[in-house]
Amino acid sequence: MSHLESGLSVALHVADGAVAEVQIRSTRLVQASRLLAGRTPPQVATILPTVYALCGTAQALAGIAAMEAALGLVPSPAQRMARRVLLRVESVTEHAQGILRDWPALLDEPPDLASIKPLRPMVTAAKRALYPHGDWARPGGGRLTIDHGALIEQMRLMTTLAAHLFDGSPEDWAEDPAALQAWMRRGEGVAARLLDRVGRSDLAGFGRSAPHLMPDAGPRDLESRLTADASGAYVARPDSGGQVLETNALSRQSAHPLVADLMTRHGTGLAPRLLARLVEIVEALRELEDLVQDLCDDSGTAAEPSGSGSGLGMVDAARGLLAHRVEIEEGVVSRYQILAPTEWNFHPEGPLRAGLLGAEAGPDLDWRARLLVAALDPCVACRIEVLDHA
Repeated sequence: MSHLESGLSVALHVADGAVAEVQIRSTRLVQASRLLAGRTPPQVATILPTVYALCGTAQALAGIAAMEAALGLVPSPAQRMARRVLLRVESVTEHAQGILRDWPALLDEPPDLASIKPLRPMVTAAKRALYPHGDWARPGGGRLTIDHGALIEQMRLMTTLAAHLFDGSPEDWAEDPAALQAWMRRGEGVAARLLDRVGRSDLAGFGRSAPHLMPDAGPRDLESRLTADASGAYVARPDSGGQVLETNALSRQSAHPLVADLMTRHGTGLAPRLLARLVEIVEALRELEDLVQDLCDDSGTAAEPSGSGSGLGMVDAARGLLAHRVEIEEGVVSRYQILAPTEWNFHPEGPLRAGLLGAEAGPDLDWRARLLVAALDPCVACRIEVLDHA
């Protein structure tokens, strides 16, 4: 199986000096997960992290959770904690890669490739430190054998990464709004420079729309909607009670004091959305420090090879809520569905369209649109076209 991602295109139709229409088209193969049917749960768990270029660990863990629910397996607290560590490490690296790769271009700077290079091995190293036998993706849990020394070294490397990304300790800015503003004005790192540029350009509230944020537990009707989605229409264009939700760092960090402060002034605009990604890195690192101290060994529980059932698995991937649903018949997957965050955030009627519709036209419209796309953080490349109908 090959990688299942493709791309997005956004057409901004300008008339009478404003964006009159926003057309979002996706060529993502959202139903390609059907190719997983006919395989056993262990085979699916092995395949998932190899076919997704981004957030492969989250994809596998969502799949494992779905298959465990279908087979009646309850992972131990130790397994759940270890999986949480892997998710947080991947979240930090995914956010950091996006910031170091994509944010410099928004400032007409080259990407920080030297800092990006060490990021990808961090997830692999964390898996090795937790599951030395390589069976981290086994339904029921792999052989969890903790190498605390290796994990502490990984924490040191991630702390060093954060210090580079923020050009200093997050404590320099993550405590109160005044410290945040001072950090932004110093502008000594790409994150601070972009936030400062957004503020100085009077764009802190650009792209704001009604705050239809994903609840922590996901939509109440998610499992029933997926079950009834024989055509794949819901997976391609999801909604909750007719409302398209936004799922990302902003939906998870909206209660954080710094993010909440910005939202009171700028709604869901650029500044809160961008800051939420930085806050999420800080919060993930803090959580990892606590988790690493409490990890313990566990042998896991093997899945029943001939079991049957259906189940839903959800995890918080870096870009938002990721849901997998599976049906298993006598140990073989008969149906498999994946609903990724990009289908919510870049829905044709979703937050990107709402944030751009009615925007004032001008020579910098393309740049402003690229800022909003970067803040919403798609998992695939996104092409923007401005069409002036004046």
